[in-house]
Amino acid sequence: MITINYQMFGTKGFQLRLRLYQDGETKFINVTKMLKGAIQKKHWNQKKQLFIPSCPFSDENNAMLVQFRQRYDEMAINWTGSVFGMIAAMETATEPSQKALTVSEFIQYVVDQLNKNKHADGSGKGSFENYLKCDKRLQEFCKAKKIKYSKLLITELNAAFVNNVFEWVERARKGTGMCYVSKILHSLIMKADKEGYLKAEDFKKCNWFKKPSSSSQKFHTLTEEQCKKFTTLDLSSISKSPLNELYRDFCLFILYTGQSACDAIALRYSDIKKIGGISHFVFNRRKIAEKQAVPCSVPINTELDRIMLRWRRLAKDGYIFPIRNKEKLKTQTTNNGDIKHFIGNLNNWLKKVGKALGCSFPLHTYTFRHTAITHYISKGVPVIYVSNMMGTSIENCEKIYYNNQGDTASRNKVLAAMKF
Repeated sequence: MITINYQMFGTKGFQLRLRLYQDGETKFINVTKMLKGAIQKKHWNQKKQLFIPSCPFSDENNAMLVQFRQRYDEMAINWTGSVFGMIAAMETATEPSQKALTVSEFIQYVVDQLNKNKHADGSGKGSFENYLKCDKRLQEFCKAKKIKYSKLLITELNAAFVNNVFEWVERARKGTGMCYVSKILHSLIMKADKEGYLKAEDFKKCNWFKKPSSSSQKFHTLTEEQCKKFTTLDLSSISKSPLNELYRDFCLFILYTGQSACDAIALRYSDIKKIGGISHFVFNRRKIAEKQAVPCSVPINTELDRIMLRWRRLAKDGYIFPIRNKEKLKTQTTNNGDIKHFIGNLNNWLKKVGKALGCSFPLHTYTFRHTAITHYISKGVPVIYVSNMMGTSIENCEKIYYNNQGDTASRNKVLAAMKF
């Protein structure tokens, strides 16, 4: 019989491993890197094999631990060999075959790995749709070049092939999709390098698509007059959508909180906490590019209370807005499909609203976030408070909203105070 349990180890900070034991044979699997948040030893309950409720991301981490251990528990039930043999068998079953996969098979392997990552509410982290779209583009390219895509191995990819794909996209598709094709191909090559199929350095000189650097990119914002006009705009003269008022309140919610649309959709009433006697939204941003958690703390004013009260009756499962619910999460066929569908329709609606507001640029949901951050900073709110509130770095705040000038208001106060 194989005994399986978690245990802490080491003396430097919190570290956790899964212990598998049988007849003097022991195997350890370190799971520390899978955990989220700044965890301390006091957060771990060895008897219950779970994190206590006060632990950062306790629900998410506990769910991950249960799911991770369950694979080994199920395998151990009917396993008659050694511990090391069982682990080797599991690794063989979960890792790609040593035999080179086709490009299409490798893309499917990557998609399967992405689908294993979940948020606490069960929704997927990241998106696999662009990998499938890239798969279709590669099929079209190979058909045009008379290459048998079904037999094209991942090991056969080279810099010339990648550049030929880019040239085909530019010529046959007039550049449509160049950004995601370049991004996904680069990601596939990095993953293939990690699995030992390719060498990433062989692709360094490919004609990868490059976006403008954030420091030189200008973000559009609304004026105070346009914001006031938006709150009183006669929406029936612009759109016949039954969601007019929901769209407006949702955008105002972003304007007051400064959050991204996907974060606002995922907010729940359970995210409301009291800080200094004032209600705040306290949560972690749904950022997947960051390895660490990105916490936010946003004070709630009377206008936010009004918006929440208006939609509470229609919202389900504790969400602030009637956009996401457990049933949608169970039935949707794509990662975060409900979020993408809502934001897509909302951005189309905002194009019409933008014209009515006299915007010289395409109005979209992120305009409200940029407007909020710019407005709060211009009113003298310290950059460090804004960055904590919005879940972004001080460096980004200064680059994007201060044009690399730094927090001038706070700096001038410090200079004035430098008198003893």
